[in-house]
Amino acid sequence: MLAIFWIFFVDVSSFPYTTGCSLTTPQHLTCVNFLPSPEQDFPPNLTTLELKDIQQDDLDLHYMLTKYPEVENVSIYDGNISRIMSPTRDNKVKVLQLVRVGVENIGNKFLRNFPELESLNLQGNHLQRLGDISVPKLKSLFLAGNRWNCSLDLAWVSQLNQSVVKDLKNLTCFGVPYAKRNLLTIAGFTEDLKKQCPSYCSCTLPKVYEKWGSHERLEPVFEVNCSYRSLTQLPLNLPPKSRIIRLEGNEIEDLKPLKHDPVYKKVFDLYLDNNKVRSIEELEGSYFLKHFRVFSLSGNRLTEVPTYALDNALEQNNHMPNALSLFLGGNPWRCDCVFTPVFQEMLQKFAPQIQDLREVKCSYVEGDENSLLPIIELSRSSVCRSPTEYSVQALDLLNGVLASLILLILGKLAYDYYYFKKTGRLPWIVTKMP
Repeated sequence: MLAIFWIFFVDVSSFPYTTGCSLTTPQHLTCVNFLPSPEQDFPPNLTTLELKDIQQDDLDLHYMLTKYPEVENVSIYDGNISRIMSPTRDNKVKVLQLVRVGVENIGNKFLRNFPELESLNLQGNHLQRLGDISVPKLKSLFLAGNRWNCSLDLAWVSQLNQSVVKDLKNLTCFGVPYAKRNLLTIAGFTEDLKKQCPSYCSCTLPKVYEKWGSHERLEPVFEVNCSYRSLTQLPLNLPPKSRIIRLEGNEIEDLKPLKHDPVYKKVFDLYLDNNKVRSIEELEGSYFLKHFRVFSLSGNRLTEVPTYALDNALEQNNHMPNALSLFLGGNPWRCDCVFTPVFQEMLQKFAPQIQDLREVKCSYVEGDENSLLPIIELSRSSVCRSPTEYSVQALDLLNGVLASLILLILGKLAYDYYYFKKTGRLPWIVTKMP
């Protein structure tokens, strides 16, 4: 790695010099692998100094430019140089090329010693960001091939002069999450995100992707985190490119904006865990239900859902079957013969997509044997009586009624017989019969 040092005077005798230099033209000196030795007598009026594959820890430009004061072009390519020591300000260098030599940082402390500098080439180095560069006469700057870290603050990119940075449109990010993506485009996305992010949320750019059918246009994925902000409603002032929204731990109940507000139309992932959502019926037929990728409703107050509507929406969702995730656990689900069988069928059908399947449990009801049991594991008989059982119960009831009537009739006959024997009079009902 190369470090730029701002040392003006060094002991030249400490450097190993050897042959390997030649004049390409009377004023152009080229050295390969080694620097020119003091014994070599090259013209003092050299204007171009070209160094290639120099294998040396220290490179003293002060010494070089003192020995060849007319040099206007210093070009250093490749090699293994640890430190470059800058010259004094009385040099005439107009062109400085430090290409593929491992520069990690560079700024005004080094460049201010080149007052006549017009062209600077820093291509193929290890720069992650560019510091403040204020060179009055600089007309061209080349920066491609560096390791620009687009996860850092990119405010410096917007300050670059496109007329000076000749390869600005070719600069790309290095490493995840934006590897090989255009630096200027990513910087624009992050700048937009700063301006559009609500003050009570935090916003990030976790990834970008190429728009379908286009190799040039990138689309951002904005993630907006408004978790644990005591929100009572879904936020509406979100960045237009919001794709992932985290709203865990709030007090949201009404989901109507998911159906009616356009900002939610292109939301992929929505996390609403631990809120106060009681119903999703208002989402029936909505664009969101048919296009979401992640919908997390864990830990809310749902007791039931419009099963057929949700089933139909999931069937039509374009992220089915492998990219869709639904979270429904931690809700007080109603468990009865009306709702549970159909809901259970839906859970079984979409088991690969429901990530917390065994956390979808019946609500607690004292004395109910199904309380807090996973709905997916319930038997039909535990929530519904079979038709046979109902028939047996009805027959038993009818038999009981008939038996009671028979006993009543027999009792009446016995009483009438006893009454006749005792009094010799017929029962009152018999005297009234024709």
